[in-house]
Amino acid sequence: METNEIKTLEDLKGIARKSFVVLQPDDRKGHYNITLPVKSYFELHHFILDIVKLSLMALDAEQESVTSIKNPCFAIRGVLEIVLQLVPLEEVELLDKIHQLVFDEVEDSETKL
Repeated sequence: METNEIKTLEDLKGIARKSFVVLQPDDRKGHYNITLPVKSYFELHHFILDIVKLSLMALDAEQESVTSIKNPCFAIRGVLEIVLQLVPLEEVELLDKIHQLVFDEVEDSETKL
């Protein structure tokens, strides 16, 4: 459905149902879950360790500790790749469609004046 086909609240709700996919409703009211894509428990384990170690390293950058990371560039890259996967692209596309719809209506009403 294109933005120029949104004529009613029901049209907008239909697009929203397809677009709002990152946050999934939780059993608790007002709470949501996200899916963190991983290939294995091993990958998840290392991802969690990298987040903790990078955070500790940032807090205590000058001291060598047990949490030192053998390859910090690899750890940082892994954390940033996961963060990129968590960006809600579908929702952003919906916001662009709504923005375009609103401003198309504003421009239409200004040209009628």
